[in-house]
Amino acid sequence: MPVHFRQLPTIQSPRLATGEIHLWTLDLAAALDEAHLRRLLDAEEQARAARFRHAVAKRVFILTRGALRRLLGRYLETEPASLSFLLGSRGKPRLSGTEPERGLVFNISHSADTALFALALDRSLGVDIEAWRTVKDMEGMALRCFSPLELAYWHGLHEDARLAAFFAYWTCKEAFAKAVGAGIAVGLERCAIDLVNGPRLVAIPGEYGHPHDWELLSLDPGPGHSAALCAKGNIHLVRTGDLTEALRNL
Repeated sequence: MPVHFRQLPTIQSPRLATGEIHLWTLDLAAALDEAHLRRLLDAEEQARAARFRHAVAKRVFILTRGALRRLLGRYLETEPASLSFLLGSRGKPRLSGTEPERGLVFNISHSADTALFALALDRSLGVDIEAWRTVKDMEGMALRCFSPLELAYWHGLHEDARLAAFFAYWTCKEAFAKAVGAGIAVGLERCAIDLVNGPRLVAIPGEYGHPHDWELLSLDPGPGHSAALCAKGNIHLVRTGDLTEALRNL
């Protein structure tokens, strides 16, 4: 069963111990100071925000990037607006001045009105959240993105259970794809997940090592949502915090 956020210990301070992961949630529908968060963005981020044609997408970008800067600034004890980022070869961001997957690492995901921010030290890390929704041609997507093992399990479920299982698979695969920095180019059908005895990876592309090198944690952020966390090495301790409230004090 997925671990509900309320079952996890809370974040006590912006200090990470080795092997620890901090997972912050942000309510994108809350009354947040969008103007303040926008002022934290650098020139490139401001330009990206200006290119959004849809107001909702623009707001989500500003809130998530501004909140990320506030959060990282607190952990690093520096001004949020002074932070700069680099992109990996396939677009995964990291803090400037750090090597890939070294120092303070982070990953972000958002869906509907919820955003997740995962932070850790010196490890590959990925997080994904999805609000359940009607998927056009869900069968076709499953055929393209699921392994034979996953398809057999999914087809064996009662029709009423397939939507939740679809997003359980999807978030686990996306979390791994984001952890390795490849996105969907990793080949989602090449990443096989065992939901019954896990979740756990049972097959991944050979260039990313052995499935046992990685650990998955399936999360329950609330009704109608699925989420997953993936990290290289064992996930010893995950703490959670409410970033919506914390933004007032960061």
